[in-house]
Amino acid sequence: MKSILIKGVCLVSIACGLLLVNASCSNTGQQKEENEVADSLETVRSIASGDSALIYKSSTNNWIASSVQSNIDWSRFHLEDFWSDDSLNKRPYTPEHDFYKDYAQLLKWSPDSNYVLDLGSYGVAIVKDKNGKPKIESGDVDTEVALVDPKSKTRTRLLFFGPSTTVVDGRWLDSAQVAILGLNHEKPNEQPDTVLWVIDVKEKFFRKYKWE
Repeated sequence: MKSILIKGVCLVSIACGLLLVNASCSNTGQQKEENEVADSLETVRSIASGDSALIYKSSTNNWIASSVQSNIDWSRFHLEDFWSDDSLNKRPYTPEHDFYKDYAQLLKWSPDSNYVLDLGSYGVAIVKDKNGKPKIESGDVDTEVALVDPKSKTRTRLLFFGPSTTVVDGRWLDSAQVAILGLNHEKPNEQPDTVLWVIDVKEKFFRKYKWE
């Protein structure tokens, strides 16, 4: 009888020990998860804060409102996603002789003149009027936003959209970062979403903001 009692006490002690270990592991896992969430939130705040300073310094807030012809303010854009991409589609590129002149309205030179932001020469056609003046006409339903490097003679695809997304405009924020403003028409019979991409073309770091 005494042996049975001793065994019972031992089993209870083991069970309690296992419960304590499980509780400790559970608490450790929960704490780790909470720390990861806190780190993620801090990262988001840090990125958004840095971009906000860049937006106001470059007067991009006014540009956003004038581009979409609406009272849209940067303060209502929320960081929806961010990522780095080291596998961007980069290829040798030698533009035609009149490329920079014919597509001038779609091209934005960087402040240091090292790069050209191409907002949509992909898939469009150049038609010249009776006076020989080039006119851009829509062609392909897809749109490519690309970075052209005249010195290295390369072209790098930054963004690629189907017919549901319209590129409204783009601009350089400094010599390395660009802002691309677009409208996303994914929801039929509803107002399109206003989206802003901020891209560091040298670091290949992308941020996607959505207006709400």
